[in-house]
Amino acid sequence: MLSLDYILQGIFAGVIVAVLVVGYNKLVIGRFVKALIKAEAVHPAFAKTFEDLKIRKNIFISFALRNRGTLRKIVLERKDNVLDVDSDGQIIGNTHNNIAGAYYIPEDKLYRAGRMYGGKDVDVLMLAAVIIVFFIFSALVLLYLPSLLNYASTVFSNMFGTNNGG
Repeated sequence: MLSLDYILQGIFAGVIVAVLVVGYNKLVIGRFVKALIKAEAVHPAFAKTFEDLKIRKNIFISFALRNRGTLRKIVLERKDNVLDVDSDGQIIGNTHNNIAGAYYIPEDKLYRAGRMYGGKDVDVLMLAAVIIVFFIFSALVLLYLPSLLNYASTVFSNMFGTNNGG
């Protein structure tokens, strides 16, 4: 049988995992997306590489950019050996000579990218502070909850007179 302590510990662990996921999205992925937005990479002709964005490609960004990933639905990679043409059929100048690994965010997905990965800046210190404060709060709740429940049951039993016969 599950006790209230186990249920609360599961909830607290879930909240801490959620804080870590938000931190990952804002710190790691968000930095890449914000750099693309700031560089105005909204079309394959303006796609930027990691070197252009001055961001070091790491395993977390590579994992997020995999096919069928959430980030891949927003950030697109320019296809190699594909020339971009405008509505008149004129070739658009390309500063990267169609190299692979250049990314852009289409204009119709800019709002979604800003909502998911942009917003207020988050730093590691703030994440650590939130986790520490939440850990202290959860420890206090788990420590004092049994005595608070006993006190509440005593108060309500005296208030409603469950022991009174008659």
